Amino acid sequence: MITRISLVALLSLLVGLPVEMLACGDKFFVPSRGMQYQRRVIDREAATILLYARPGSVLNATFAKVAIQATLRKAGYQPTMMSSATEFQNALRTGSWDVIVVDLADVPPIQAASVGVAPIILPVAHDLAKAALDVAKKEYRHVLKSPTKSQAFLDAIDQAITVRAKARARSVTRTGV
Repeated sequence: MITRISLVALLSLLVGLPVEMLACGDKFFVPSRGMQYQRRVIDREAATILLYARPGSVLNATFAKVAIQATLRKAGYQPTMMSSATEFQNALRTGSWDVIVVDLADVPPIQAASVGVAPIILPVAHDLAKAALDVAKKEYRHVLKSPTKSQAFLDAIDQAITVRAKARARSVTRTGV
């Protein structure tokens, strides 16, 4: 008799528990309260990334130090690395690039060479004064300041790819294609 009473009391206690008494983390599984940390999905395999660093430049040393190619490949990107100016100019003419990562000093020749194509240029600034960095940020949409970790490159490229995808979506809706 006592076991029946204790069983009924236990069942009534479990059935009568309010939803707020859920365990830690379980409250996030309730459909009306879920937290949404969703970012736009980036198609890293389809993104074309061109990396250019002149031999002996600070950016070339940074690329070697942070192993940028290995990091981008691990994340799913297929980057193309150029170190010769002629190879780089040929790559600009022949390929359609989504993002071009280049030293801030090398940006003006790129813009002149890439006339029909509108890639996102991600200049990398090293040891730049605040005023000069502000000017660069006004001139270029994205500027990466003295990156020391590969995650900084990856985050900047992800952001640039997202911006490029949004721009493509807007141009498709405008043209009606």
